[in-house]
Amino acid sequence: MPAQPVHIIPSCRFDIRHSEAFRERRRELSQDGHTGSLFEMLSPDGINFGYYNLRSRNAGEIVFRNSAPFFQMSYTVSGSKSYSSQSSSGKLASLDRHQYNYLFFPEEDIRLQWPAHEQLETFELGVSPDLVLQAMPREHPLYKVFSGSIERNAPVAISSVNLPMQAPISTILYDMLHCPLEGRYKQLFLKAKTIELLAIQLSQYEQMAGLKPPEASRSLRKEDVERMHLARDIIASNIHSPCTLIDLAHQVGTNDAYLKSHFKQVFGTTVYGYLQGIKMAHARELLGQGKQVSEVAYLSGYKHTAHFTRAFKKFFGYAPGRIKG
Repeated sequence: MPAQPVHIIPSCRFDIRHSEAFRERRRELSQDGHTGSLFEMLSPDGINFGYYNLRSRNAGEIVFRNSAPFFQMSYTVSGSKSYSSQSSSGKLASLDRHQYNYLFFPEEDIRLQWPAHEQLETFELGVSPDLVLQAMPREHPLYKVFSGSIERNAPVAISSVNLPMQAPISTILYDMLHCPLEGRYKQLFLKAKTIELLAIQLSQYEQMAGLKPPEASRSLRKEDVERMHLARDIIASNIHSPCTLIDLAHQVGTNDAYLKSHFKQVFGTTVYGYLQGIKMAHARELLGQGKQVSEVAYLSGYKHTAHFTRAFKKFFGYAPGRIKG
């Protein structure tokens, strides 16, 4: 079967090491079968932040023409995407919704591609190698992988598996997108949030690899921790029809008192707080797809739009009407 036609959106040139001033651009796109919006920030600190929310009639492609090697932290909110390069055969990485990965891009063209008729919402955070290695502890399991990729100067996905976009990661990314500051203060905000993301993600990688259990959960038995992970999965699978604390406790083999105590130990939040985080993240995703605030409020289980708006603003710090599909 012949490959689907790929339409190339005008290429983007990146030089995250030699930008002398903080720059940003925002534009709406409606051409050649592509509709949506994009927003980019380029910082002298060695950071490039990109947000793309697109839908394409045919398969789409963006070409990154890199002027210097850099690390890309790539996040997919909705849709799917893949990366390829000039020097490697096959795909560097493929990511589906709610996944992210670290990628190393040398000084060559990199292609970001996505299928037709999908709503692609994605964040792309390019970071200079110096900034990543300064922030990463030398004893971290990914340090040798990062430094080795620089020495080989070849494009590669740093993690062998894609990682899940947890609510704190998603919140930070949208905070960066909707930052109300300007100029130098926005530059400081962008750098601080980038370091915060690295800290959360590097810790998450260690936990997922079984190298560093959460500090608060070390006093719990292994089976208790496993019960809390099962409880979390049940919550995530039933956000529109959540069960009671007692029912949830029975499903995972404990009682409601232990459930409340152990869940907070393992995940640092209450059962309700975790459910609320998932609901708000899902609501924001729907808003990004162009749905009206009133419709998203209804789909999120709110009888009154004003109550949803108040809850959304309390959770994210800005009103849902600021999100454009």
